[in-house]
Amino acid sequence: MSSKGQILVVEDDPLVCEVISGALEDRFTTSIAETSAAALQRLGKGGIGMILLDCTLPDGVDPELFSLADRAGVPIVLMSGDPRRMDGLSAQSRPFILKPFSLTDLVTTLEAATGGAGSAAA
Repeated sequence: MSSKGQILVVEDDPLVCEVISGALEDRFTTSIAETSAAALQRLGKGGIGMILLDCTLPDGVDPELFSLADRAGVPIVLMSGDPRRMDGLSAQSRPFILKPFSLTDLVTTLEAATGGAGSAAA
C-alpha cells in the first residue's frame, strides 16, 4: 500500500478513534495520535498520506503540525464538534467535517482530499 493509504487520526477520544478506524479499515490503514505532540512525532517518521485532525485536542493544535504536513505534502482534514470553531477554520483552504458526521460523509471527504487516490480498494 502506498503512503497515500495511511491516515493519521489525531483524536483524544478513544471511542471516536475506534469508530473511525473501523469505518476506514477497508480503504485506509490508520494510526492514532491523541495529542498534537504525538502527531508531530508520528508525522516526522514519515509514511503518512493524510491527517484527520480533531481541532479540540487537550494540548491544542500545534501550528507546527500544519507547517510540517505542508512541507511533506500531507493533506490535513479538520474535524470538530464545535460549529463556531469550524466557522473560524472555514477560511483555511483545508477540507473539514463537522461532528457528528456519517461514516459515508467521512470516507467521501477523505477520498476527495486525496483525489480518490487513498482508497486501497481502488
